[in-house]
Amino acid sequence: MFVPVVGSNNRPLMPTTPARARRWIESGKATPFFKKGVFCVRLNAKPLSHNYQPIAVGIDPGSKRKEPHA
Repeated sequence: MFVPVVGSNNRPLMPTTPARARRWIESGKATPFFKKGVFCVRLNAKPLSHNYQPIAVGIDPGSKRKEPHA
């Protein structure tokens, strides 16, 4: 399970683990909030690096695809 992270300008960043999010909140580096019922954290300081993960979209035909008869 991961916790969504947003920057101080509400731009989405890479998610983090619940333990790291808890440490950030206790140390004052982040503020907790709920977005559409999901627990998130907002960083109070500017992050050291901006790592973004590329998104790939694929289609899985699943079991709807018919097998060829042998």
